[in-house]
Amino acid sequence: MRIYHSIEEFSAHNPIVTIGMFDGVHAGHRAILRQMESLKQKHDGETVLLTFWPHPRIFFGKTDGFGLLTTIDEKMELLEQAGLDVCLILPFSHEFAELSPESYITNILHDGMGAKKIVIGYDHKYGKSGSGTFDLMQNYGEKLGFSVEQITAFSVDSKTVSSTKIRNSISSGEIEKANQYLSYNYFLNGTVVSGRHVGRTMGFPTANLHINSEWKEIPANGVYAGYAEFENHRYKAVINIGTNPTVSQENTSSIEAYLIDFQGDLYGKNLRLEFSKFIRNEQRFESLLDLQRAIANDVEEARR
Repeated sequence: MRIYHSIEEFSAHNPIVTIGMFDGVHAGHRAILRQMESLKQKHDGETVLLTFWPHPRIFFGKTDGFGLLTTIDEKMELLEQAGLDVCLILPFSHEFAELSPESYITNILHDGMGAKKIVIGYDHKYGKSGSGTFDLMQNYGEKLGFSVEQITAFSVDSKTVSSTKIRNSISSGEIEKANQYLSYNYFLNGTVVSGRHVGRTMGFPTANLHINSEWKEIPANGVYAGYAEFENHRYKAVINIGTNPTVSQENTSSIEAYLIDFQGDLYGKNLRLEFSKFIRNEQRFESLLDLQRAIANDVEEARR
């Protein structure tokens, strides 16, 4: 996949374009990408995503209760895995936010990118204050020589998939529902740092993860079954998110994982944690022995 960061450097053959943040590259986004792939042969073209950074909510400071499902690097990785040919990442700015829908279509999609076919989601808005509509884009397409197609809403269990619904599921601990909407296990990337070493004294040494992005959506506090990946190795894991109330009076949250059947030193390594199932809420135990027994049960649950 080729990645461009400006209209001036952008290049694609007969671009089949879709537009959006594509945060999470979830099941609904993938339905759009599959439709574009099916049009690729017909139009002898390349599939292109026009996306933006930073996210508008981050740019405008509306970040209370907001987290990203994917960092920009994680999004590029998922898009490449999904088979996208080209991604154009434009900087989101005040100037861009003020573009009229007409200028957006003419200056960026037509003159700048040379779009031959545009595929958009059922709820896609564009231009100043999101005032651009599908009908307006279709009318301009007829004048300028490109066609526009709108994809219907993608649903799982009769519920429309959206990045907002996925964020809400993750923040409430409903990780299995989030994974259904995503079509893959939600994950965090980070660097292993030194922790309290309490797990080691109980026979369950944990890797403490420092997340590489301040905007990443963190799952609700609790214990999860999942996987840990580093340097092309993959292990089943028990993941704990929370304040460790049994061993700490501080109200500082941490993310740590016990890698099942792993022995070795992970400090300083880049680690990916995948969340597959919520096991239980975090709780305060009366003793370290009770905590040790609970962790042993968590490990057996994660094995299953």
